[in-house]
Order: sequence, then structure tokens, then C-alpha cells
Amino acid sequence: MSIHSEYSNSKAVSLLCSLGLFLAGYIFYSSSLIESFYRSELALSSWQTGITQSAVPLGAILGAILAGRLADLWGRNRVLIWNFLLIFVFGLLSSLCFDFYSLCFARLLNGFLAGTLYPLCAAYLIEMTPPHSHARKTAFLMFVNCLAAPVGCIIAMLLSLVCDDYILWRLCAMAHCIPALFAFYWVKQLPESQAWKTHKKSTKTGLNIIFSNQYKNITICLIAAWFLMDVAYYGINFFVPYLLQAMQVKTMVSSLNHQWGTFIINIFFMLGALAAIFIVEKVNLLQLQKYGFLCASLSLFSLAMYFHVGLHQSFFIILLFVLFNFSINLGPDVTTYLLSATSYPVEIRGSGHGFISGFAKSGSFVGVLLLPKIQDYWGYETVILSLSVLLFAAYLFTLQFAKIMFNTDKEGHLSYEAT
Repeated sequence: MSIHSEYSNSKAVSLLCSLGLFLAGYIFYSSSLIESFYRSELALSSWQTGITQSAVPLGAILGAILAGRLADLWGRNRVLIWNFLLIFVFGLLSSLCFDFYSLCFARLLNGFLAGTLYPLCAAYLIEMTPPHSHARKTAFLMFVNCLAAPVGCIIAMLLSLVCDDYILWRLCAMAHCIPALFAFYWVKQLPESQAWKTHKKSTKTGLNIIFSNQYKNITICLIAAWFLMDVAYYGINFFVPYLLQAMQVKTMVSSLNHQWGTFIINIFFMLGALAAIFIVEKVNLLQLQKYGFLCASLSLFSLAMYFHVGLHQSFFIILLFVLFNFSINLGPDVTTYLLSATSYPVEIRGSGHGFISGFAKSGSFVGVLLLPKIQDYWGYETVILSLSVLLFAAYLFTLQFAKIMFNTDKEGHLSYEAT
């Protein structure tokens, strides 16, 4: 293969994986957009609404674990081809929901397919692009993942100009079918990972190895950090409009319609991810993750204390939310994804990343399902304080992970290799 061909494939793979993470992000983030519409149409209770919302991350747990293993057995490219095709098919079917049970089934399947994209894109990107560009390309992937949130809001706002609510949420639920079909035809033109071809006959088995003595402590630290981040990240993302309303924040969230409010809030999620593209190659990834968790924890702790003393100044509340979003997306959102892909050898890379990302999605499931109930029983101050504690625990797990890697590599840093 010529150098020009390798460069072209590398660029194409990077863009394809970015599209994959965009699709995953859209499926996750669009849940908060369409929730009020299907809840009203289908007359769902608050408990049924929580179940339908949590069906997406629950499906993602199973999808990530299974896809990671299949990627190690069958190849990254082959599984991606089938994945994009199924996303297109089931995306169309998700617009045909007629009751609570069909809605749960559709959300579960879409979440399953969204979850598969995390390990598949991670393994394919790492093995098909130059090692020196992994950090920057991963940061771009996570930025595109965050970009799905405001794009979803824009789609909903545009559709609302010409559609009634009955059609609107169904079109939003299937809007990702178009880029999925494009990705399906695109990935068929790309080659399989050469690194996977070289190691595919390895006798190692994925889940046994990642919990062996060699990798056990690394796996636990990676799982814990990503899991705790997802509890906070997705919990806040799904319910921040309701939290702000409960806090009586007189902002654009309450004065404009639901799509505009969600759009404005989701813009904050993009700022840190955008900044990460420019600085991720200049900063040690473990340091970036460590201080990202610490700053995010301190911002929510400050917010909880602010409410505890009875203050409710809108500017300060929004500022601390922005600091939380910026810190998470600048550091941990990128580093948890990249470290989980580069901490294992090729033959178990899909299985390792798949299991970690799948278990992490159980954090989003827990956050989406339980945070509203915690808010109902103990108030939003308790929700915010709890998330602060969880993020500080993620900071401690990152410290432990850095210690483990330092003992493994006496130079104190990881070597990011694709093979």
C-alpha cells in the first residue's frame, strides 16, 4: 500500500469514526428532546418515562460489551458494516412506536446499536491512524459526539416549523437514519485493520485477560472512572433543564421553548470538547483526566454549598454549570475513551474497550433512572452534592491508575501503540 493510500485511508477512517460517534451521540441526546412529546402522546407516568429514557443506556451497555468481543473475533470493519446497516433499519422502525412497550423496545434497540459504536470506532481509529495523532483525533471524535446535541435541537426546531407534535418526535427519532446509511456505504469502501489481521489468531480470550493479574487493576480503575463520570455526565445532561427550573433560574431556559432551552444548555457541553482538540497533544492525558475530574467535582460542590446557604443568583449558578461542563469535556470525556483503547494489546482491544464502555454506560443508566427520584425525595441540592462526591471518587481512581502505570513504565507515561 502506498504512503498516499495509507494517508487517505487514515483520514477517511478518522472521519468515519467521527460520524459513528455523532450517530451514537444523537441517539443518546435526542432522548431528552423527544421525551416530552411521546410522554404526552402516550400518556406515560413519570415511572414509565424514566424506564423509556433509561432503555437507551441499558441497551448501550449490552451493545458495547458484545460489539467489542465481536470486533476481536470478526474484525473491526466487518462489524461496523453490519452495525451501520442495522442503525438505519431500526432507526426507521423507531418512528412507528404506538405504545409504551413498542417505545421501550425501539429505544432499547437504538441504545444497543449506539453502544456498539464506542468500542468499534475506538479500535478501528487506533489501528488505522498514526499513533502520534491518536489523542487529537480522539478529541475530535468526542467533540463531534457532543456536537450531536445542539444539532439535534436545531433539527427539532426546524421540523417544528412544519410539523405537529405527533410527527415531530417521530421524525427526530429517525433523523439519524440518513447519516447511518451514508456511513454504511462509506465503511464498505475501507479496508480491515491490518493490526487485527496480524493478531486475529491469538489464543488469548478477551474478558479473561482484562481481569488477569496483569490487567486487573488497570481494568478496575478504567471502569470506575468512566462509570462515575457517566453517572454525572448523562444524569446532568438529561435533567439539567428540570434542575434549572427547580432552582427557579430565570434564564432563557424558562422564557423560551423547550428546544431553545435545551440547545443553549447543550452548547456548554461543546466548549470543553472543542478546547480539547487544541490542547490534548500538549498535556499529559492522565494529568488532563485528573484535573478535569477535580475541577468538575469542585464546581458541583461549590454549587451545592451555594444553595445550602440559601443563595440563588442566576449568573453564579450558570457559571458553575458551565465550569462543570467545560471541565468534563476538556479532560475525562476524551481521556476515558482513549485510555480504555490504548491500555490493552490489539488482540483484546475491542473486548477491553467494549467491556469498559459498556459498564460505564450502566452509569448513565443509573443516573438517568435514579437522579429524578433523588431530586423528588431529597431535593436538587442532594443531587448536586452526590454527583460532586462521585466525581471526586473518579479523581481518586485516576490517581491510582497513574500510580499503576508509573510502576509499569518507570518513565511515568504510557506508550500509545496501535499494534
